[in-house]
Amino acid sequence: MENQAALLKSSRASRYIRIAPILFFLYVVNFLDRVNLSYGIDAGMFKDIGAPASSASLIAGIASALFFVAYAIPQVFTTLQINSVGIRKIFAGAFTAWGIITIITGFVQNVPEMYALRFILGLAEAPFYSGVMFFMGIWFAKSERGLANGYFNAAIPVAGIFGGLIAGGIFTAYGNDPGWRYLFIFEGILALVSVAILWFTINDFPEDAKWLKDDQKKALESELASEEADKPIKSSWKEALVERDVLLLVLVYFLGVTGLYGYTIWLPSIISSFAHVSAATSSFLSDIPYVVAAISLIFILRYSDKIGNRKRLTAVVFFVAAGGLALSAFLISNVVVSFIFFTISAIGIFSFLPVFWNIPQESLKRESSAASIGLINGIGNLGGVVGPILVGGLESYTHSFVSGVYAMALFVLVAGIAVLIVKNSR
Repeated sequence: MENQAALLKSSRASRYIRIAPILFFLYVVNFLDRVNLSYGIDAGMFKDIGAPASSASLIAGIASALFFVAYAIPQVFTTLQINSVGIRKIFAGAFTAWGIITIITGFVQNVPEMYALRFILGLAEAPFYSGVMFFMGIWFAKSERGLANGYFNAAIPVAGIFGGLIAGGIFTAYGNDPGWRYLFIFEGILALVSVAILWFTINDFPEDAKWLKDDQKKALESELASEEADKPIKSSWKEALVERDVLLLVLVYFLGVTGLYGYTIWLPSIISSFAHVSAATSSFLSDIPYVVAAISLIFILRYSDKIGNRKRLTAVVFFVAAGGLALSAFLISNVVVSFIFFTISAIGIFSFLPVFWNIPQESLKRESSAASIGLINGIGNLGGVVGPILVGGLESYTHSFVSGVYAMALFVLVAGIAVLIVKNSR
């Protein structure tokens, strides 16, 4: 047993170094292509393609939501397929498809074209996140997974940082139009470049890794097998889909994602509205919440692995998000203080993901985990439908983002309460 622990530890650095950076880079590209719409919205892209000014925010919210409707459709089955064939082929196809779709978006001329492209983009991106969450579960032991998930999910705020800089730079150089068009084209090309990178750097399964010694592979395999035997939910993948805890986790993820994408899709527009600044300036200011979230995320994940109580920590970060959002809306008359609380809320908005995903990884057996992670990610991500439409619709109705920020606070507050009801979690 001691020898197995020593062998597992001896390969840990290699696995982190060989896996974490490439997955981090791929997620940065993924998130850029998912939220570049937020910068385009703030730059007036929907008015440019014919949306009426009075309902542009609602139309933009619908366009964002269509992505998540399509995203939910193939989740369970693509993740099960990854369990069989690995991620390289599936990810290569997905990155190629969404790179081309993103480039085409730069040439869109009307709202129906935008709706169609966002829906197809959702189908193309569907295998990525849940595939990586499953992938982490077969490459890292329970004691290592929190930090691995943390480094991966840190890509979200880092992508926000780069996204703000890229969008701000392009809008400064080219103006809002055609600046938003160049933004989509540039980031679509980046997705296509990623295909070659992932193809030559990723191994599908530990047994395929030539850079691991045979005894290190056996130690990892033995550790994961031991964890499989100890997992509290031992149902088949079909039975796992209707487990009480799995359904609760779907609800928690749905509520959290509603807040996450209400925040990310409307972040530049909320800043523009609250602070009365240009699209270029709001793009640069959008970096501040992302920087704070990125720094906080690493400390939160180290703490998560140390204390091991994923459920309680997930609830705490949701409560931080809820408090920050509510206080930001309440103190809107003081722009600086409101922005500070809006930034604090980003700590919870972005930190819940890596802590939360440890729960299904640590409680479900391998095949059940693959299917359930697909279900949680697919159905839960329908919160990406609700968040953008809710915030955009309330803005169109009230001509203010304040009510939308309050609504996001309510959703993440309920998410924090709901996760505490989950039984089979540390």
